Amino acid sequence: MGSQANIGGAASAPVVAGFFNKFLAPVGVLLAVLGYAVGTYGAYISGLLMQAVFHFLR
Repeated sequence: MGSQANIGGAASAPVVAGFFNKFLAPVGVLLAVLGYAVGTYGAYISGLLMQAVFHFLR
């Protein structure tokens, strides 16, 4: 189920979850939004860390 939901991203995660069990659709929405939030802030923090390392080694 997880690999099928990853193909379409956040838009298809609730659909795939709802296909298996109708009560899992809201969980799919929650995990999709949470994944976008964690990914966005994680990328930002990763960029800041790489910038700090670059300036430290320079």
